[in-house]
Amino acid sequence: MDLRIRKTKKLLMEALIELLEKKPFSEIKLNEICERAMVHKTTFYSHFKDKYDLLKYSIQTIQKDMLEKLPITQNVLDYYIELAKLYMTNIKENENLYRQLLSNDIDNLCTNILINMFIKDLEKNIKEEQIPIYYVATFYVHGVFAIINDWFKRGMKETEESIIEYIKKLIENTYHN
Repeated sequence: MDLRIRKTKKLLMEALIELLEKKPFSEIKLNEICERAMVHKTTFYSHFKDKYDLLKYSIQTIQKDMLEKLPITQNVLDYYIELAKLYMTNIKENENLYRQLLSNDIDNLCTNILINMFIKDLEKNIKEEQIPIYYVATFYVHGVFAIINDWFKRGMKETEESIIEYIKKLIENTYHN
C-alpha cells in the first residue's frame, strides 16, 4: 500500500478512536472525523464507504496488532489463554475506547468483527479435530469474548488473573487437548 494511503487511513483511524473515547459512535459525524484527521471528505470517500467502514477497518487494525503478539501454538487451551490475556490488556490500555465499542449502539458490530477475525486466525493455526475446527473455534472464541466483555461491563472488579483462571477451567472442563 502506498505510504500516503497508509498515512491517510492511519490519520482517519486515530481521529475516529479519539472521538470514540469522548462520545458514542452514533453521535460522531463524518465531518468531525475528517476535521480532526485534517483530511478532506472526498479523500475519506476514496478510502472508505462511510464511518462504519472506517470503524471496521479500525477494529481490524487493532486486532491485527493483537494477533501479531499472539504466539503460534497447536495447543488450543494455550491459544485461548493468550488470546484472553491480550484482549484484557488491550481493554485496560484503551478503556474509554472499549466503553464506546461495547456500548449498545455498536456492540454487536464490533464484537462480530473481533470474533470473526480470531476464528479465522485459529482455523489457520490449530490442527483439525474430531469436530471441525470452525465449530470448536466459534464455540470457544465466543465464550472467551463473552466472559471478558461481561467482566469489562461489570467494571473489571475481579482481577485479570481470576478471569483467566475461570476461562482456563471452563475450557479444560469442556475440551480435552
